[in-house]
Amino acid sequence: MTPEQDEVRRQAIRAAGLVLAQARAERDALTPREAAEAAFYPGHRLGSIDAIEALIIRQRAEADEQWRNGTHPYQRSPRSAEELPRQAAA
Repeated sequence: MTPEQDEVRRQAIRAAGLVLAQARAERDALTPREAAEAAFYPGHRLGSIDAIEALIIRQRAEADEQWRNGTHPYQRSPRSAEELPRQAAA
């Protein structure tokens, strides 16, 4: 991969990450009911908006608990910064 291609790839990944982060922020700003209504479609495996809402409430409570006790996946890194490989100068 040329340095130019590598830079384009990095920019594309960064842009995709920003889109994903924005979408998650918008989703997380919804109430559980609003999120359930947005997620529902006929034939949904959970069967109803109420069931989706209950799942969302449970998942958010579990995430909050993980955050409080320090076990949330976003609080841990699989490797420390010192362990990450250094990129060779181009």
